[in-house]
Amino acid sequence: MGCLAHLERNFTSVGWFIPPYMHLGILSQIAAKIQVAGKQYTQRDLQGALARLYEPEGLAAMVVHRYPLAPIIRDYKITIREAIEAHFMGLDHIAVGGLVAVIEGAGRRLAGQRNLPSGSVRDVFMTLAADCKQESAARNIGAPDEVASMMDSFSAFACQSFFANSKLYPFDDGTNRHGIAHGAYSDADYGNPINFYKTIAAVDFLTFVSSFRANISWLGPDLSESSMGLAAYYRELGLLRNRAWLYGSS
Repeated sequence: MGCLAHLERNFTSVGWFIPPYMHLGILSQIAAKIQVAGKQYTQRDLQGALARLYEPEGLAAMVVHRYPLAPIIRDYKITIREAIEAHFMGLDHIAVGGLVAVIEGAGRRLAGQRNLPSGSVRDVFMTLAADCKQESAARNIGAPDEVASMMDSFSAFACQSFFANSKLYPFDDGTNRHGIAHGAYSDADYGNPINFYKTIAAVDFLTFVSSFRANISWLGPDLSESSMGLAAYYRELGLLRNRAWLYGSS
């Protein structure tokens, strides 16, 4: 493991990975809580932690200032924006379904850009992570040890969770590409905010990968007047989401 071994180990244990664009101090706090709770740490607990990471302001900044700039990812910027909007409206089945398509499409194209062999979608993503890890070390890009931890963490997420056999998915939240994309999962099996948080984190990972060979910062984008306006809109949509939870549907 790399220098962020504590993050790798604890996030993998709950079906998540080290996400880009997030403050390491906050991620370490989450990892510490996972370690203390052990098997008592639930997907609901993780959902609460991720909700504080993927709040309107940060997502709006990505929509305005990062997704439209990153090569390949920018070709999916409308789908990503609509998925984020759907999430804040409480339409997480729709949001996740849209993002799953983006993840697979963008991932395969990024792998092709690097002349990596095609194969099963799981192998494509594991190979993509390994290639980025090797490139960071060879070219001394960023902090290679930290990049290695991020890549290993995502590879574990891809292999053991997101692209695992849907019947063998080890958690109760249902963030699994095969179960969602193939319709093996029904409404009750997924469609919660945690599914959105995990899939948008995967989109951010691919955005980070896209930035390797582009003149784009590896830091999260700054807030701006336009992004703050979009964030305010997202918060208004959140009120509609609360109404959906209040009146519900079954």
